[in-house]
Amino acid sequence: MSQDPYSVLGVPRDASADQIKSAYRKLARQYHPDVNPNSPEAEEKFKEVSVAYSVLSDPDKRARFDQFGVTDDAGGGVNPGDFFGGAGGFSDIFGMMEEMFTGRSRGNQRAGRDGEDHRSEVRISLNEVLSGAERTVTYKRMAKCANCEGSGAAPGTSPETCRTCSGSGQVTRVQQTFIGSIRTSTQCPTCQGTGQTIPTPCSVCKGKGLEVVTEKLSITIPPGVEEGTAMRVTGKGSDGTGLGRPGDLYVVIDVQEDSRFERHGRELATSYNITFSQAAIGDTVEVEGLTGSLTVVVEPGTQPGALTRIRGEGLPNVRGSNRGDLIVQFNVVVPRKISERDAELLREFAEGRGEPVPKGVESSGFLGGLFGKKKK
Repeated sequence: MSQDPYSVLGVPRDASADQIKSAYRKLARQYHPDVNPNSPEAEEKFKEVSVAYSVLSDPDKRARFDQFGVTDDAGGGVNPGDFFGGAGGFSDIFGMMEEMFTGRSRGNQRAGRDGEDHRSEVRISLNEVLSGAERTVTYKRMAKCANCEGSGAAPGTSPETCRTCSGSGQVTRVQQTFIGSIRTSTQCPTCQGTGQTIPTPCSVCKGKGLEVVTEKLSITIPPGVEEGTAMRVTGKGSDGTGLGRPGDLYVVIDVQEDSRFERHGRELATSYNITFSQAAIGDTVEVEGLTGSLTVVVEPGTQPGALTRIRGEGLPNVRGSNRGDLIVQFNVVVPRKISERDAELLREFAEGRGEPVPKGVESSGFLGGLFGKKKK
């Protein structure tokens, strides 16, 4: 090693193992690449600190360095392979780092397996979006076996504590690395994380502790839900095994299309046909709303495609705010057939306003075929 490990860690030559470890942890936190992203200097310093600790944390290497100034008999540097004790690699080191920095272990501390989530769909009408709705959802899930009460063992027998993991559901191994001993935990291969073995399995669930059941659940759908909204019902999915948590049920809302309206969030849009006379003179009409007829004023001179807004006749949102608006679009409908008298009045109207007086046509166009052949 080219540098003095004691100087790198900033400890005296008679430093205890605890002093060395404490100094290393402090410097490792300071120069760790996660704390100093895109800093080559910090990365290099972190490597120096790690190499120094790998020497001073190993009694044999420390003794060789104290006596010869090197850590191997050939006088060379530290072998990078020594950092990992021949096994484990970076994943175990980063696992240890996570414990060092956060205080959390990467292993799963609960013996068992969580239950699966489930998905179901319900359909509601647009009117039910306004008022809310009640639905009963029927679905299949895995529930604790009634025959063995979820133990997985035949009635009259009991599960046994797993001998491999002693009931923890995990197996632990210890590795020697350049930063000391690291414990890693994985799911027990014998009991699959349950912490128990079943000498005499239940005849119904075959030792799984779970069976398929049909569940019925009443749910309340609040007003204002959107199409595709997923309502989460906690704990109503499949049961877990051992100490595993139950899954959740997600109920997806399908809002049935309503030919009367288009929905845009809280707002509704509809169209209403009016005549040329109504558009020109003005009128009062009855437009269909969600809960009944609504009186709407057609202003004089209303143009084709004109919009009018009716406040508070749309939909609420799920946060319970006031209802949105209903937007009405007026379509001015032109009659496809008119009488000779109607045509005469329209010409008089156009002439009186100083507009071009329409002559009409014989076989195609606006008045095509309305009056038959011209008399000679």
